[in-house]
Amino acid sequence: MNNQVCVVGTGVIGLPTGLHIAKYYDVVGFDINPKAVEHAKKNGLNSTNDELPYADIYVIAVTTSINKDDTPDMSNIYDVCHKISKTNPDSLICIESTISIGTCRQISEKYSLSKIVHCPHRFWEGDTVNYGIVQTRVFGALNDGSYEMGKAFYETQQVPIIELSSIEIAEMCKVTENAYRFVEIAFAEELHTICDKLGLPFEELRKAANTKWNINILEARDGIGGHCLPKDIRYLWTIIKSPLLKGAITADETYKKLNGFQK
Repeated sequence: MNNQVCVVGTGVIGLPTGLHIAKYYDVVGFDINPKAVEHAKKNGLNSTNDELPYADIYVIAVTTSINKDDTPDMSNIYDVCHKISKTNPDSLICIESTISIGTCRQISEKYSLSKIVHCPHRFWEGDTVNYGIVQTRVFGALNDGSYEMGKAFYETQQVPIIELSSIEIAEMCKVTENAYRFVEIAFAEELHTICDKLGLPFEELRKAANTKWNINILEARDGIGGHCLPKDIRYLWTIIKSPLLKGAITADETYKKLNGFQK
């Protein structure tokens, strides 16, 4: 309970994360964006953007993205971990951001950091009551020492964890979850496009098919947006150039173009 925790990134995920952890630990938030820091302060989280504070535990909740060639951009994660290696290399580092497979071990080797766990968030801003900070999450660790420290940290917060055999499986799991959801929605969009070509009502077809016990075709709305799903399916696609994943991406792009949702 006396450990100092620093939550890096005080945005949509980091702010509620920091506020929750503050129920159990002494917490300070850190963000390079002054507006994010001010917003966090107004919502009750002690935060700074001056320099990375010294802490015993760092929780990383910064944004990850993709490069112009659709490859994963982990620069924010690397930048934070570089700062941590200069501030307190013996700290426990809990990465909750969505990351590409192999990131944790590469960071450990690059910056000589030996205590890393990956417990990706499942927070949904649209329903924080049912899908807030306290919900079952996957958990992987770099080594036995990291495992024990990280497990104790999340158990103290009352966050249920599914303990995995490697940190790579935890990395892969988060990407898999979002890629799976993308493909589900893309199938509905593709089916909608087919119905339009055939002059058939998509909603009637969807509801009829969903009367079968093992079918659940989703609605086709205004295309797959947001930050996570379009990014994370590309994380998975970079591992192996899967025609299924590429087809889902193309189906979504076509659907948005045909229905005027393309930005």
